Amino acid sequence: MDQHQKARSYLSESILFLIFRGIIVGLLAGFVVSSFRLLIQVVYEKVLHLYELAHEQSIYLALILGLYALIALIVGKLLLSEPQIKGSGIPQVEAELKGFMHLNWWSVLWKKFVAGLLAISSGMLLGREGPSIQLGAMVGKGVATKFGLASFGEKTLIASGSAAGIAAAFGAPIAGLLFVVEEVYHHFSRTVWITTLTASLTADLVSKQFFGMAPVLDFASHLARLPLEAYWLYLIMGLVFGFLAFGYEKVVLVVGDCYQKLGKILHIQPAYFSIVALIAIMPLTYFLPILSGGGHEVIVTLPKLNLSFWVLLMWLVIRFVYCMISYGSGVPGGIFLPILSLGALSGAAFGALAVQLGLIDNSMFSIFIIAGMSAYFGAVSKAPLTAIVLVCEMVGNLSQLMPLAFVTLVSYTVMDLLKGAPVYEAMLEKMFANKEVDVSEKLMLLQWPVSDKIAGKQVRELELPRQILITNQVVNGKNEVVSGSSVLYLGNTIDIIIRESDRHLAEKYLL
Repeated sequence: MDQHQKARSYLSESILFLIFRGIIVGLLAGFVVSSFRLLIQVVYEKVLHLYELAHEQSIYLALILGLYALIALIVGKLLLSEPQIKGSGIPQVEAELKGFMHLNWWSVLWKKFVAGLLAISSGMLLGREGPSIQLGAMVGKGVATKFGLASFGEKTLIASGSAAGIAAAFGAPIAGLLFVVEEVYHHFSRTVWITTLTASLTADLVSKQFFGMAPVLDFASHLARLPLEAYWLYLIMGLVFGFLAFGYEKVVLVVGDCYQKLGKILHIQPAYFSIVALIAIMPLTYFLPILSGGGHEVIVTLPKLNLSFWVLLMWLVIRFVYCMISYGSGVPGGIFLPILSLGALSGAAFGALAVQLGLIDNSMFSIFIIAGMSAYFGAVSKAPLTAIVLVCEMVGNLSQLMPLAFVTLVSYTVMDLLKGAPVYEAMLEKMFANKEVDVSEKLMLLQWPVSDKIAGKQVRELELPRQILITNQVVNGKNEVVSGSSVLYLGNTIDIIIRESDRHLAEKYLL
């Protein structure tokens, strides 16, 4: 049986097989990511307790410094042995799906777990969600390996594991599915969405066994609505957040270069840059512990603090600087939750200013926090649907779907007009800048919908490069073999055979 026949066999499998594999991936990824999330929470609380003791006896500061040195040493050793656990891990997952990289799933899984746990729970301003996505993806790859699936099935389970990682980390299964479609896999076929949704829902159920039924950000069950005549505030907010997101992306892409220059001055290997970030966060965690860590605490506490615009602006600047210091060090940790925390602080500052100017009532303040999260993340990631649904699922409230969609659309539009790229794709491009991309001879099958770009054309009119072979068109559930004279119709799906490393060509010519 050739590669195409194997692929068609996989894609035509019973829905029960797809659901079964999704459940397996969801159960395993849900357990791994939930354990990761729980251990981070427990260890971080212990670290904060050490800082509390340091206020009473300064000797504990020396103990903390020694602990940080040990963390830097262990994380550095793990990074040297497995460089692909660096950072959030999302660009690596995208590279795997594009065929640019082939990760050792077991090596990445356990080393990312250990190094991510140590780095994130130390108090650095890093998120657990990016690592959770990579952990879930590696679980998916491991399951595919155990099932003996070929490339086409393996990619589906990697994508499903990514969604399961988000679901377990955020308690947001639908956002997990949307993130895979918008940011990771970039297409939506029956095989992908069934397996991914099943894995995402299963992982969410597992996480609820660990953390209960309450939303991750349980502070917005009752939100006052902004009157329609005040919606112009959302317009201004979206415009401002588009520029803020553009600035964030520019800085986050160059902060690693700054570390490289600093490392040469201090004679520190890149794998051990974390010691700089760990020492830098000590005064922050000592004097303002609420601003340390991934950002969960500062988000849920903001509605209760009644802070002025200037204090919130100061907090925003502090967290922005420390987010860059933490992520730029290259340790295993993400920007997902830190982005949301910056959005929450920006939204809180905007809302506080509106309250002080008498433009809104104080009861409407909280809506600007969740709108800020959606607008900021939607623009930075250029995944607006994911951002909207993610924030709604995290706060457990769909009543503000319209204002979130409005402000996110505006910020996304500004980001797009400024030519800002999706941050994870920009990171992926930077990762392979001036490097040889591995050319994989392995074939993969893609099942993509016929897009507006190619609809109504004959196959021969597409002038496709020789690396792309369209073999079938699915019409009303039936497979039709494609020839040069075949017309492609909007709404149908096509089967594409291509080398893994040439997947970007299919995106360029067909999407």
